Amino acid sequence: MALAIKSAIAGVFLAVTSVAAAAEVPKLNVERMCRESAKRDSSSNFDPKRCLDSENRAREELVGKWDSFPVPDRQQCTQLATLGGTASYVALITCLEMNRDVRQERAGTKPQPSSMRKK
Repeated sequence: MALAIKSAIAGVFLAVTSVAAAAEVPKLNVERMCRESAKRDSSSNFDPKRCLDSENRAREELVGKWDSFPVPDRQQCTQLATLGGTASYVALITCLEMNRDVRQERAGTKPQPSSMRKK
């Protein structure tokens, strides 16, 4: 009986923690990803500063839009954007927008254009 109660409490704690974590834009270590990407291909003109600027712009955009995405999408896309030890706000916002667009397409409404596209 005590084990069942402990298991139930642990389950509730995990659920509350997951929802709380999804309530705000996660803090991702994009600096590491940008640095490692630059090291992997030294022959290219990959600029870690440009990478960081792009990631920071994506995070700023996410802060304003985060609540507009469903919690399950936020959780799933955060997991995807941090898969394999990498972290990317660009990947996170792309995943969220793709999920939103697929949902709108299925509902017969017109998807919104990404604000991350170059102008």
